[in-house]
Parts: sequence; C-alpha cells; structure tokens
Amino acid sequence: KKIIFIFLVISQMSFAQKNYLNEGNKLLSENKNAEAENIFREAIKTDNDNLIYKCQLALTLMNQKKNEEAEAQIVEILSKDSVNVAALWYGGINNFTKQKPNFRKALVYFEKAFPLINKNSGQFFGVNYFIGKIYRNLLYTDGISYEETNRMLETYKEYVKLQPNAEDVNEINNFIIKVEKQRPPSNVKKWVIARSEQKVEELINEELKEKK
Repeated sequence: KKIIFIFLVISQMSFAQKNYLNEGNKLLSENKNAEAENIFREAIKTDNDNLIYKCQLALTLMNQKKNEEAEAQIVEILSKDSVNVAALWYGGINNFTKQKPNFRKALVYFEKAFPLINKNSGQFFGVNYFIGKIYRNLLYTDGISYEETNRMLETYKEYVKLQPNAEDVNEINNFIIKVEKQRPPSNVKKWVIARSEQKVEELINEELKEKK
C-alpha cells in the first residue's frame, strides 16, 4: 500500500507540473510578451539546461525591443550549442530589426543558419530573403564586394523562385535586372549604389512608372 501511495503522489505531482512551453508559447501567440517572458524565466529556473526555454525567452525579449538582453541570451545558447538553428535565426532577426540594425552581424547569423535549414521548409525562403535584403541594404550604405553582389543575386533569385506569388516579387525582379545591368567589374573592391534605401526605392518607382 505504501508503494502504491508513493506512486500515486509522484503521478499527481507530474500531472500537476506546469507545461511552461505550451503556456509561454500561447502567451506569445496572444502578443503577451511580458507575461511570456515571466513564464520562460520561471521555466529556466526549473531547468537551466533547457535551450528551448532560453530560445523562447530570447524571442519574448526581441518582441519587447529588449535587443541587448536578447542578444546576450542568444550568445549564451550558442556557446552551448553552436548550431542551434533557432538561436541563429533569432540572432539574425534580432540584429536586423532593432532600432539601429547591425546588418553585418545579422548576416553572420543568417549565413550560419543557412546550411542547417531544411530546404523544404517555409523558413528556407525566409533565410534567402533576409540574406538578399541585408546585402541590398549594405549596397545602399556601406557598399558590397563583387562576391557579395553574387550572393545577393543568388539568394534573391532563390527567394523569387520559391515565392513566385509574393507581393514584392516584381519589385525584386526589377532590382535584380538593375543590378545585373549596372554592377561594376570584379576588380572594383566595393560598390555603393546610393546612400539611402529611400532614394533607391524612389529610383525604382520612377523606373516602374516609365515602363507603364
């Protein structure tokens, strides 16, 4: 009887244990990021080695624009698992979307994630989009090399192939044509098309009007 009683108590404790992942993700889906943050912090206290909890905590921080805290969390995860796809993905998004984006850092994260992402998953067209977009942003600001231009075109073309019905496909196709026509030869170390994306978008819009 004692053995049965102990078993029943353990079973009841297991059943009553909080499902942190489900609860936290539900709050995330409801855009209750502060509440989700609290849940995942609580979860980590119960299991400090659980990298899924830590990844989701990073996501809650990103959603609240706590980008530096999110970055610290991502770095910690990658110190334990350097090929953690979720952490690499969040690292790219975090640096791409913060108030003062760090495009080069975002690029490092996305490029590390690239070979690890299933080519049949929806995330694969996303990583191609972000890499292409980052190089495009750098083209408008810091400039990119001939090899980087190749990579931008490669990933943008892959994105267009994978998402032929996306709203931005025509605009990206026009951009690809523009780049292929105007790109300098390989002996040019760095190519800058313009100093701001707004200006380039104005030029693209002008070209589109001319073609109508």
